[in-house]
Amino acid sequence: MIYLYGLAAADSSTLSTALLGVQGLQGPIQFASVGPWTLLYSNHDDQEILPKRRHLLAHTKVLESVLCVGTVLPARFGLVANDLAQVTALIKENTPQITQQFMKVKGAVELGVRVSFPRQAALQAALQSSQSLHAEQIALRKAGPEAHYAIAAFGGRLADLLDRRRGEAQRALIAELRPLVRDHVLRKPEEDTEVLRAECLVPHASQDDFQNALLAAAKKLDFAPGEEPLIQVIGPVPMYHFVSLNLGLERDQAAA
Repeated sequence: MIYLYGLAAADSSTLSTALLGVQGLQGPIQFASVGPWTLLYSNHDDQEILPKRRHLLAHTKVLESVLCVGTVLPARFGLVANDLAQVTALIKENTPQITQQFMKVKGAVELGVRVSFPRQAALQAALQSSQSLHAEQIALRKAGPEAHYAIAAFGGRLADLLDRRRGEAQRALIAELRPLVRDHVLRKPEEDTEVLRAECLVPHASQDDFQNALLAAAKKLDFAPGEEPLIQVIGPVPMYHFVSLNLGLERDQAAA
């Protein structure tokens, strides 16, 4: 059996150079030309590959190492096939769909974007935006311990307001960034002061423009006035959010 990493729009010589010193999950990376593309794979001993961190990192390392030399349709972690002949036949059978996938992401990179603000400043800005909540806070400070129900209710209303403001900030950022991306996928924020968690498909040549626009747009937000936005741009990373090597292999052929 063989373990699949992905299908690349680059020749085996170029890929071999890019992967110098990089090991596969169960042996050296091998290459097979299929039409205009090159399949990246390694031998597989038919034993289960558990989704442990070191295995996931090894799979990702192979894909990340070739991103700089060619577009790659990544295979999901744990995907195996009976042999090279089976995969070659499936690629040829799905050539029109695979071609469309490559065209979608050609000349682009996937970047993960995270934008957040210091919590205390964001809460204070939310309070300042609502006269009623601000007045309620002042009144509750004078109340005794018996006001714990009122305090809890106040906290709920403040959380709702913060979430609405977070949503407004997210929409403002996306509006500014949309002209600079081909596509994007929004993800659920991990905290209530994270105004944007998204994966963006960005033209390769526009990465600097994208990051500059992201910083400028984040600084214009009134989510936490006076505070610097905390910005993280991750990547380029394998384009799992926009394309994948989907060959219709049966689930019982997955190693994980």
